[in-house]
Amino acid sequence: MTDYFTHHETAAKKIIQHIGKSIVIGVPLGLGKPVGLLNALYQLACDDSSIQLTILTGLTLARPTLHNPLEKTFLKPILDRLLQNYEDPLYEKARVLQQLPRNIKVIEFFLSPGKFLNNAYVQQNFISSNYSNVIRDVINLSINVFAQQVAPSANEKDLYSLSSNTDVFHSAKDYLIESAKQGKKTAIVAEVNANLPFMMGEMAEVKSSVFTDIIDTKKYPALFSMPREALGVQDHYIGLYTSCLIKDDGCLQVGIGNLSLALANALIFRHQKNDDYKRLLKKLNVNNVVLKAGDDNPFIEGLYASTEMLSDEYMQLLQAGILKKRVYDHVGLQQLLNSKKISETITPDILDTLIDYQIIHSILTIDDVIFLKKFGIFKDDIQFENNQLILGNGESASSDLSNTESKNKIIKDCLAKNLISGKIIHAGFFLGSIDLYHQLHQLSQKELQKIEMVSIARTNTLLFSPELLSLQRKRARFVNSSLMVTLLGGIVSDSLMNYQEVSGVGGQYDFVSQANQLQGAYSIINCRSTRKTKAGIKSNIVWDYPNATISRYLRDIIVTEYGIADCRSKTDEEVIKAILNITDSRFQMNLLNKAKKSGKLSIDYQIPALFRHNFPENLKEHNFGTLYPFGSDLTVDEETLARILLFLKNCSRLKLLTLMISAFFFSKRDAGFDKFLVRMNLKHPKTTQDYLYQKLFIYLIATDQKNKIQ
Repeated sequence: MTDYFTHHETAAKKIIQHIGKSIVIGVPLGLGKPVGLLNALYQLACDDSSIQLTILTGLTLARPTLHNPLEKTFLKPILDRLLQNYEDPLYEKARVLQQLPRNIKVIEFFLSPGKFLNNAYVQQNFISSNYSNVIRDVINLSINVFAQQVAPSANEKDLYSLSSNTDVFHSAKDYLIESAKQGKKTAIVAEVNANLPFMMGEMAEVKSSVFTDIIDTKKYPALFSMPREALGVQDHYIGLYTSCLIKDDGCLQVGIGNLSLALANALIFRHQKNDDYKRLLKKLNVNNVVLKAGDDNPFIEGLYASTEMLSDEYMQLLQAGILKKRVYDHVGLQQLLNSKKISETITPDILDTLIDYQIIHSILTIDDVIFLKKFGIFKDDIQFENNQLILGNGESASSDLSNTESKNKIIKDCLAKNLISGKIIHAGFFLGSIDLYHQLHQLSQKELQKIEMVSIARTNTLLFSPELLSLQRKRARFVNSSLMVTLLGGIVSDSLMNYQEVSGVGGQYDFVSQANQLQGAYSIINCRSTRKTKAGIKSNIVWDYPNATISRYLRDIIVTEYGIADCRSKTDEEVIKAILNITDSRFQMNLLNKAKKSGKLSIDYQIPALFRHNFPENLKEHNFGTLYPFGSDLTVDEETLARILLFLKNCSRLKLLTLMISAFFFSKRDAGFDKFLVRMNLKHPKTTQDYLYQKLFIYLIATDQKNKIQ
């Protein structure tokens, strides 16, 4: 029996009444959190300290807490524009301030990147877990409630879509159903949000009877949209080098962030302007690497995507005609397609091929007909009764394919034109910009059926069906980002030297592991060679690090803005040489000397002259791509202000003082500056601080207009 509610508080009280005062609730990562229910439970627990509330989740989405007055003035209008009436989780503000009540606990396995550094509460209540193991960890923590947002069907009253999060729902649901059979009090809750796209598919679509409680207030909050950041020169070069490692007729997975958008942009460049693309690769001397692992031609067969996260870049690749390869959930059929023994266009000889490979029988059975209809080999109106085929016009035909006459009739009257049920994208959850959600809403039913939301067990592992997934993930390329790389190929992606967690392992280990299991697959790790800090430029290529996310024995391909390091099946010496070649030259000698001192390099080894000019200024000679290749969430004026604010954020105190002195004596005041000052509320300064900020912004705006601040 499913209970229906129109108010979150009423539902929350009912859940507590049913479960008891100890609530351990699991909710999805990212977009699918039932924020209305969480806030109601949180408020009840705040008001009643006898309620013990534990929230298990990942990647909580909320407006940032703004302290700096300049950032607040700049960001608030943008956040209001993007997030509209999005409802922030109440626990998040208290967690940021480390002021959660003692009877409320929040545990996460993946954090908003960099948000909780030096937050003792969050650091102490973080679970380091591979995404594929999250449901195991949630179960071990004895959840008694699982809840998430769902999308309502426009046509069926009792049908819902798990929409943005099919990732762990079914595993959690099965556990709670089994727990209930054993006499434990459990709840499975849906919070309806019609703003979510209705995603289709066997795992995404669920009946209302699956839930013990459904909350539908008819007042639906906006979806949290991720603002698109500018792509820098580093990003574009990493995207370019990575793009030539992707094979046509293959499988693609990309991680989260700017480097994934840069890869999508470069793949579109390769596909649509191939002559220009090849000329640039030749100029950068990367063709030798392409011949081994990748390709530099347009995408004829296209790519298929298997990914934990469906994000903006995939939709861009879909629209560009790069993501177009379909895969099919049948081992025999996929084998025949991979080997080119059949194609997606139905031809008369397909039946003989299916018989030869023992996929169907020469005398068709009911199971054979179900298979043939499911994948569009037979027309949908063909029926099977009393060992006869019933045609759409009511005529009957023999099911004996060994008989020439009946076989010809079947070919003439039963065969369809093209295979159906193929999928271009399999994903566990989606998260991205407003445009992504709009695009998903606007897809036709036919196009939407090519995207299937599935479990993380399927996207991140081979356990769903090792044989089938190995066939579907032909020529797989798993592309993910890292914070740092050690000179011996260890990958640092989630935490710092002092073990402060930056984000989480997420699915990175899962994908690296798959690359080592699948024939012809590669793991590609993207890493900016340097980063800006207030103390100056730091190298992201380091000699060693105490807590690598991916151990060096799993090293494969590493890409920086200076090139590609092929580390698979190489000796330590060869790996060090390869990674030094893609290191920023300002840091090469120090790393080279450490490698020699440790006995990992010959004492007389020198970095080849070709790789001793890895400086940022040399990248600009071949610069391509725009700051916002897929559109910006900012106005043109806001883009300028964003550059200036980021520049100021990275300034040391000494640098800031120097700028203030220069600004104070800068007298030029162009009328065009006023719009920026109005936007930052600095046109008419009211305090001494505002006056100094005004002078600083006038100076920096003038500087930016001459040469964009980096």
